[in-house]
Amino acid sequence: MSKRLILLLVMVVILSAVALGTVLLRQEATPAEQAKFSLRYVNFKVYDPVYVALDKGFFDKYNLKVEILGDSLGGPTAIQVVAAGQAEAGLSSLPALINANAASLPVIGVSDLQSAIGDQPLEEFFVRADSPIQSVADLKGKRVAVNLWKSSFHYTVIMALEKAGLSEKDAEFMLIPFESQELALQGQQVDLIGLMQPYTAHAKAVYGPQFRRLFTAIDVFGNKQFTTHFVNRTWAQQTPQAASAFVSAIAEATGWIEANPEAAKPIIAKYTGLDTTYIPAYHFQPYAQVVQSDVQFWLDYMLRRKDITTQLKPEDIATNRFNHFLKGQ
Repeated sequence: MSKRLILLLVMVVILSAVALGTVLLRQEATPAEQAKFSLRYVNFKVYDPVYVALDKGFFDKYNLKVEILGDSLGGPTAIQVVAAGQAEAGLSSLPALINANAASLPVIGVSDLQSAIGDQPLEEFFVRADSPIQSVADLKGKRVAVNLWKSSFHYTVIMALEKAGLSEKDAEFMLIPFESQELALQGQQVDLIGLMQPYTAHAKAVYGPQFRRLFTAIDVFGNKQFTTHFVNRTWAQQTPQAASAFVSAIAEATGWIEANPEAAKPIIAKYTGLDTTYIPAYHFQPYAQVVQSDVQFWLDYMLRRKDITTQLKPEDIATNRFNHFLKGQ
């Protein structure tokens, strides 16, 4: 065999080995490394299907790498971060998204996070068991804790006051985050608190008979959606496949949660830092869809109050077009 032929065979072996090594490396790459799209998500520790989508690999399935950013103070803070392009997605109440769009910020709701549906009121309002407050009408002159101004809990209390013949000026509103409201009520710094899961379950487990539920969101306005995941509108328009991957993975996660409520609890506990004892069963809109009639409800209310003056349509605030389970509804 000639030296030239031997050299040629050696080169073929080397190239084959390199090619095989490349294939093996690709096979060993993690789903996150293989992801076609990436997204930064502004975290807020509530019962969030994003956690399940991460834990169960639903984002990986859609070739989406999701990075959880540090805790935010709530929807408005997340909106500022996402609108500024420092993240692509977060969660926020519909009223906060309405205010943001009225201010021409590029954000849009895309999937369900919190809805008062069936026997799940989600927003629950408590007084001390020994409080003289027996009805909403008794809140006149009392101190009410809300987590954010002009957001769902704030508006729900105002609606409750209006139904009782009072106005928001008849109560003193105090801004207190969810995690601090239980102690504020126990210590009598406030007379009424409003909680959502998993904070509600924690309050009931820890304080039990010391707290008494006064009313719920369903008592005030019936079944309604009031919080969604949202994305940067410009980013979604430029990378619709990435937006669809995010929403569709969440839709799959909500379906998995409905089918596996007990298995979901430790996942939510891991990401929120709460014991599984305080994680309840949780329900979502079918396929995590945005309910446009509920968006209209919040729009109409805020227009009546003149909190916004811009004429907006529900589709300006939230959309299902990135949810492939709903075929662009």
